[in-house]
Amino acid sequence: MDATLKFLPYLKPDEEILWCGQPKRGIQLRDADIILIPMSIILAGFSIILDYTLLHYDAGIVLKFFGVLLGLAGLYMGLIRFFTDASKRAHTFYCITTKRVIVLTGRKRPVIKTLPLKNIDRMETTDEKDGSGFIIFGNTNPLYPWLLGGFYFAHDAVPGLEMLHDVKQVYNIINNQIKVELPAALISSISKENTNDLN
Repeated sequence: MDATLKFLPYLKPDEEILWCGQPKRGIQLRDADIILIPMSIILAGFSIILDYTLLHYDAGIVLKFFGVLLGLAGLYMGLIRFFTDASKRAHTFYCITTKRVIVLTGRKRPVIKTLPLKNIDRMETTDEKDGSGFIIFGNTNPLYPWLLGGFYFAHDAVPGLEMLHDVKQVYNIINNQIKVELPAALISSISKENTNDLN
C-alpha cells in the first residue's frame, strides 16, 4: 500500500502532503554495535558460567533468577533487538505536510503522532556515509539514535525521524516550510531604513 494513502484520512481540509516515506527496512547495524555486540557476547558468556555455577552449587532462587535475567539481557542485546527494531521500522511511516510532521506506527492498532511545523524551533541531522540518517527536533539527546537505534523515552512527542534514506532531502523540505517569509512591504521598509542610515 502506498504510504501517501495511509495519511489521507488524517489530513485537514487545507493541508497538503509534501513527502511520505519510511525508515530503512531490514536489519541495520549502527556505529554503536561495534561496542554493543561484543558486550552482549561477554554478558551471555558470563551468564552461562554464572548459571552453571548457581545450579551446580544449588544456590537460592533469587540468584538463579538473576542469572537467567543476565542471560536474557545478553540474548536481547546481541540478537533479538535487531529483529524487534526491524519489525518496528517496517510498520513506521512518515509524512510531511504543509502544516505538520506526522508519524504513523503500529500494524493492528496504528498510533499517530504529530508535530506542527510552527512548533519546530530547532532541527539537526545526523548523516551516515550512504546519505541516510536521522532528523532530530528540539532538545532531544542526539545520542539516543546513535546508542539506542531510535528515539526512546519520548512518550507522545515526535522527537525526530529515524533512518531516512535521503536525510538531506527531507531536511530541506521541512526547512523550507518552517522558514518565515517576510512580507514584501516589510522588506522594502527595512531596505529604506538601511539606506537612510547610510546617508
